[in-house]
Amino acid sequence: MHRLLAPGAALLLAPAAHAVAFVKAPYGTLAPGEVLVVTFDAPAAPGFTVSGNAGIYSGAGGLIPGIARPLPGNKSLYMSVRRNPLEQAIVDTPLLRSLSFDLGSLDPTNRVQFFGPSGLVASFTGSQLAAPGIANGSGTDPNANARFLFNFGPTPVNRIVFTSGQNSFEFDNIAAGVVPEPSTWAMLLAGFGLIGLAMRRRRRDGQVKSVLA
Repeated sequence: MHRLLAPGAALLLAPAAHAVAFVKAPYGTLAPGEVLVVTFDAPAAPGFTVSGNAGIYSGAGGLIPGIARPLPGNKSLYMSVRRNPLEQAIVDTPLLRSLSFDLGSLDPTNRVQFFGPSGLVASFTGSQLAAPGIANGSGTDPNANARFLFNFGPTPVNRIVFTSGQNSFEFDNIAAGVVPEPSTWAMLLAGFGLIGLAMRRRRRDGQVKSVLA
């Protein structure tokens, strides 16, 4: 079961150059308005694609030395990015205003980059995400194994890139809050208007049925 981020949770602010705020929370925490979009156990949500040459592994398989370490308590599929051989994972998305995912055994050279239509929006290493001195690849410390929730403010992103300077960088359960394009908003409003019109007509004809069925 996924939990919503508590309203009083403190935000950890990234350096000013990033202009992105993030909070670290227990696994399974979602920000209000977020939904899971990439889990590796099912096809990605429409509009989301995963590419690159990183591997997908089963948490039920346990530690694979030098290749992948399951996220604590996670027995499902997850992705692991290695340095040797050089790997990267790219997640292309619609425009996002918020994003979160589970990270495991953070190392100092793990890196996640966020890009928008105009280029790089923010970049974080494992050392920047974990508490000082904790990004040591620990497979149990909650500071190095947690869910990270990002808020991009006025600069939405549409691509996430995962890389690592050493083996390995594990992640899973990507959730997102989507920023609809103006044209999408117009289509949604038009669709709701048509639904309302159809319902009114059916009531008038004494044939009220769900138009959403």
